[in-house]
Amino acid sequence: MAKRPVYPVICTDLDGTLLDHHSYSAKPADGLVADLARRSLAEVVPVTSKTHAELIHLQQTLPLPFSLCVTENGSVLHGPENFITGEDDPSGRITMGVAYPAILDQIGKLPASLRRHFRGFSDMSVDAVVEATGLAYGDARRAKDRQATEPFLWSGTDGELESLASVVAESGLRIQRGGRFYHLTGHATKEQAMARIIETIAGRKPDCDILSIALGDGPNDLGMIEAADFGVIMPNPQGVTIVSVKPSVRTAPAPGPEGWVSAVTEILAELGLNLRQS
Repeated sequence: MAKRPVYPVICTDLDGTLLDHHSYSAKPADGLVADLARRSLAEVVPVTSKTHAELIHLQQTLPLPFSLCVTENGSVLHGPENFITGEDDPSGRITMGVAYPAILDQIGKLPASLRRHFRGFSDMSVDAVVEATGLAYGDARRAKDRQATEPFLWSGTDGELESLASVVAESGLRIQRGGRFYHLTGHATKEQAMARIIETIAGRKPDCDILSIALGDGPNDLGMIEAADFGVIMPNPQGVTIVSVKPSVRTAPAPGPEGWVSAVTEILAELGLNLRQS
């Protein structure tokens, strides 16, 4: 029996992984991504905390050929029209978590004793988001264009935050802690989004063996990395490097796009996809 062709699906974080932490450059990874797309050798899927508006703007600066992407930490999956059918509409967008209007509705129902300590992006003007985040005005406007998560500042006590978590849990929401901001979100994760993408692509490529590769540098990437057939931890000189003892997980030899190219090229070679260096 002839061996089935392998089709890797590469799910990747962006900042500090496919993109350099400081310059936001994708070189030299952009060349590999373009080559994989041109030769239909693999699917590269950004899986990011960014909003869709932020990612679309980034693609104008870095013209990377992504046909699929996952935004807001696994909460929303975007594909070409009619690529991913089901829950939302034929546009290909799937809300894996809780839709933003429903999140805002629950915020509006919070007890006043908790609501007064809660200041979300929806409460802020673009100028206020600029002041709170240090983002440029256009970036802040795109960061406010949310579909399934709400970043917020909290001025209450830790005990009151626990009360908030209990209240929102009744509506299927949870609180994730970021840096300065907390995030009100559903229970969608990056690994769930990756599983949905793999399932969809497998249905469209029934004659191929679909294998997952996941790369990231932060704690919110670890579940996706460990769930993949091949996981890659990217070194993070700016923060705590995540660790895993799973045999399917390796660490890239360098941070950012250079390490990305090394790790992906190594895995593809192990799968029999030896790319000629350009």
